[in-house]
Amino acid sequence: MKRVLACVLLIGLVIGLAALAAEPQAVGPAYSPRTDAEGWEVLLDGTDLAAWDVDPGAGAWEITAQGELHPAKGGGTLFTRQRYCDVALELDFRVAPNQKSNSGIFVRVHSVGDPVNTGMEIQVLDDAAYGVNWDAMNANGALYDLVHPTVSASRPAGEWNHARITLNDNLVIVELNDKEIVRADLNQWTKAGQNPDGTHNKFPYPIAALPREGFIGLQNYGGVPVWYRSIRLKSLSDRRPQFTGREPITAVLRPFP
Repeated sequence: MKRVLACVLLIGLVIGLAALAAEPQAVGPAYSPRTDAEGWEVLLDGTDLAAWDVDPGAGAWEITAQGELHPAKGGGTLFTRQRYCDVALELDFRVAPNQKSNSGIFVRVHSVGDPVNTGMEIQVLDDAAYGVNWDAMNANGALYDLVHPTVSASRPAGEWNHARITLNDNLVIVELNDKEIVRADLNQWTKAGQNPDGTHNKFPYPIAALPREGFIGLQNYGGVPVWYRSIRLKSLSDRRPQFTGREPITAVLRPFP
């Protein structure tokens, strides 16, 4: 009887663990979203990093007395605690003149261990310091290596830029300082390493196949100076994340025609 009972308990434990593994799990410590007076979720208001999965002992990211977030030294990309699907994301950023400012706003990152290949990046760059033309694939505001800015909209280094990034299923729009500079239909990216016009990109998977959900991240490019403030977002649909980010990217790729 004891052996039978032990077997039953073991089977129950295995089934329970399998069910737990199958369910999406929360990533990081508990997080209670805050909203502003307009109903937007506040990711950064200059007071704390509660919305972000930050290592307090690393000291790589700090908030200044003026409420501006910046990389105090080299370190990892800063990611949100939660994953998001269809959202409008707004934030301000500025780069430092003549100091090779370089960063990026990662969106829909599946794996925080590999944001470059499992998500997309909106470039943050001091174009002049790098000798980059405003309409290059790596220019400030570009959907990195996928879509170049169609309009010159960046403000001079040292001044604040306001960005609005719309992620709505297959549609990605980047507005910089109230000018639309990027519009992409992700369904058009059906080949790995290739853009719709036939040019090469760095991605090992077709962009159309990447999950349309994920973490938001701010890149720390070796501690070079860049500042962020007033980060907020709002949902554009009732879709909710289905994955945790711990799944292999190959297990969550989307089918497409």
